[in-house]
Amino acid sequence: MYRALTSAGLIATLIAGVVAQRNRNPSVFDFPEYPPPGTPPPNQTIADSVAPIPANQTGGDRALTGLKIHVDTGKYGPPLELVHAYFNYWPTGVGVSSDGRIFTCFPRGNETFTLAEANSSTTEAPFPNQDVNTPPAFANASNPGYSIATDKLLYVQAVVVDGKDRVWALDTGRPRMNGTTLNAAVPGGPKIVGFHLDGKVFQTITFPPAVVAADSSINDVRFDLRGEGFAYITDSSPQHPGLVVVNLTSGESWRHLDGHPSVLPQPDFIPFHNGVPFYWHHISPNEVTPFNLVTADGIALSPDGEFLYFTPLAGRRLFRIPTSVLKVQPSSTNPNAVLLANLAVQNMGDIGSHADGLESDNQGFVYLTAPEHNAINRFNPKTGMVEPFVRDPMIQWADTMSVVSLKSGGNFLYFTSNQVWLAPDYQNGTDLRTKPYALFRVPIEGGKNTFV
Repeated sequence: MYRALTSAGLIATLIAGVVAQRNRNPSVFDFPEYPPPGTPPPNQTIADSVAPIPANQTGGDRALTGLKIHVDTGKYGPPLELVHAYFNYWPTGVGVSSDGRIFTCFPRGNETFTLAEANSSTTEAPFPNQDVNTPPAFANASNPGYSIATDKLLYVQAVVVDGKDRVWALDTGRPRMNGTTLNAAVPGGPKIVGFHLDGKVFQTITFPPAVVAADSSINDVRFDLRGEGFAYITDSSPQHPGLVVVNLTSGESWRHLDGHPSVLPQPDFIPFHNGVPFYWHHISPNEVTPFNLVTADGIALSPDGEFLYFTPLAGRRLFRIPTSVLKVQPSSTNPNAVLLANLAVQNMGDIGSHADGLESDNQGFVYLTAPEHNAINRFNPKTGMVEPFVRDPMIQWADTMSVVSLKSGGNFLYFTSNQVWLAPDYQNGTDLRTKPYALFRVPIEGGKNTFV
């Protein structure tokens, strides 16, 4: 008995020694992989979920069938509300009044109107009437390749409802011929026209050819009605990229940032839509190129009117410039105006997608359409960061946005979804779009900037 106990004790002692030795010599893997967890950044998993793998995607392996794998849901943010469906023409711009009236513009080829108001959830009527939308001609009989000067609407590219509930139409003066060719503009064709909600014109401003050239392509516009009042316009022309500034009191206009790097496209820009790389398939000449021709496009004002935000469509960077330098008209008394404006541009960084439209609310957020992500994001000037806002597979190229504070209650962001990259211009003459085009809205925290 004594010997047995002694053997058992010896064995126990040996085991204890081994354990102690192991404790003194831990495994090379025996250390924490990460430091203690902190607070993760917000919004990192708002589009994430898990979903079971179907049996037909596991090669019949029962151990794999039904396993839940991390997936992208394709959605985040407030739910979309479909407000209007366009079965007739292809929409670009949208503006919404405080009483909920919806105004839309359409690129002009053989379309019978280029500015319209929704008169049901699926139809539109010319605004203010068909006569204003019917010029005497589109082509200049005495000057082939050019359009005409007229007080009628030729090709409205943008429509904005301002802080006084008035409707502004930005007319490029360059209607399309044969579906593809833009007629060159002549003075008196390009213009901004202001309408009261009853359809009466209260102001029309045209541009001298030194400000809006024959091959200019004025694209989007924002209005600041304070003081003398100013309008800011992007010129997206490959030949004349820049910004146009208009004094709404005097009617004078001038240019800034002509050819500045901030308004130029990225030469080798290749966007991705629905996960597919997009190359421009030109109709004539029949060639494939990067999507690198569209210059300064989206535009928005900060709530205090101190900064104008803008971005080229063919690129993924956001810029801004103090409006104080834009309001200075280049002249013999202000010979350094152009130089000072060029030096004042601020690069706000990469925004993760090219952006077609920009819009702002009275909380200071700058909303950015994100066609590459089927989304709309927002830039927060207080943090310098791009924040996710809304994403949904139904957002098929958000084009133009309009913030409205409705009299009936609620603040909303309206936006057109129009499948731009599938249009014939970019697909060698083939129309790959699917009707209807859509107008959505989502609720937002901030309200409309009135700029009055």
